[in-house]
Amino acid sequence: MDKFCRYLLAVVCCLHFTQQLLPQNSRTEEVKTLKNGISKPVTLATHPFGVLFYTLPHNFKIRPDLRPTLDINLSSGNIWGQPVTTYLPENSAVREQISEIEFYDRIFEFDPDGSPSDSYTFAYDGILKDFRINAGIPLGSKYELSLTARSFLLSDGTSLFSVFTADRFIEFIHSSGIGGEDPFGRKVQGLDEAGIAYTDRNGNSLEINNGEFVFSGIETALYYYPDFLPSKQLYANMGLHLGTNLSPYNRSLDLGISVATVKAFSLKQRHQFLTGFGLNLLRRSVLSFSEDQTDLGTSRLFGSFEGHLEFNRQTRRGGTHSIGLNYRIQTPYNKKKEEAYYVPYSVERVKRWHEASRHLYKFPSYWSLIYSFTKKIEFSIYLQEDMVVNNAPDLQTGLRLRLPLSRF
Repeated sequence: MDKFCRYLLAVVCCLHFTQQLLPQNSRTEEVKTLKNGISKPVTLATHPFGVLFYTLPHNFKIRPDLRPTLDINLSSGNIWGQPVTTYLPENSAVREQISEIEFYDRIFEFDPDGSPSDSYTFAYDGILKDFRINAGIPLGSKYELSLTARSFLLSDGTSLFSVFTADRFIEFIHSSGIGGEDPFGRKVQGLDEAGIAYTDRNGNSLEINNGEFVFSGIETALYYYPDFLPSKQLYANMGLHLGTNLSPYNRSLDLGISVATVKAFSLKQRHQFLTGFGLNLLRRSVLSFSEDQTDLGTSRLFGSFEGHLEFNRQTRRGGTHSIGLNYRIQTPYNKKKEEAYYVPYSVERVKRWHEASRHLYKFPSYWSLIYSFTKKIEFSIYLQEDMVVNNAPDLQTGLRLRLPLSRF
């Protein structure tokens, strides 16, 4: 968690520095915001585990909408992790010995047959397309109910709707000088393939094949928007979250809490600058509906942080153009302590062969560049890049359309 706290401190310091550079009157006079806070589609990573349970989004609105809204979200991310088996030695002396060796060389010093250990296997390839339909229902001036149905499709990326996240486009970018020729071994193992296979340390397994559509669950959130410091153009919201996972691979309940703040800075006429900061905490699988359910990582508590910067320019006809930059980091899927002694193994060992195992112990983080246009409806698109280089996912794109549920 030290790394997580350092990121949080750095972003808070950045906000303080930015505020000092602005004119004093922009921090003391209440000015009406151009729209309802920061425009942010669902930019959650299409991770092979994350799409199967309630990964908490961050809410950067400053108040409930005046009327119900309908959000239609689509995200598309390229995932790539070669087949790898991971051993977890049970003997403390073996763990201590293994911890002195680089993780990719540990298999040469560890005998799975001669030392008691747990193990799991993991492999994934393809394009994960995440579909979400959300209804936002205002409950007075300070409360809002959010209801979301989520699902996903695993694709090989050969359709016209996966041009920018397909294997061939990404490898074209690599071959053009960004990353080098085939840095992850996609060409060696084969392009345009799709599949997810995972067997946990208890022997339970899941398999998702090319073209398989999965309805993954329903999400419910209740947000409270207190009167924070509107005279300083500083706003906040808090949320209670319940995720009901309904896929064949995960039938369980997740619980979470969230808090977020948004600060508005008035620039010249019809221009504003917004910053947002959010913290979420999720308890996964509070209640499980299946005794032999696959274990999607050993971590039960998930924390995440997001920082968001957005510049707004309002047109003379009342529309608002927004450019936003979002950074997100979350805690690992597996317990961090296992990183000291886990032993990944692959028969072929092609280039970054260990990533499907290694990324489960890292803090996933990524940047998203977002453009939105807001008027009576709101349209957003985004481009996202993984910062840990673990390809879970690599490049991701997405869009959102927000519609009022009454006459325009």
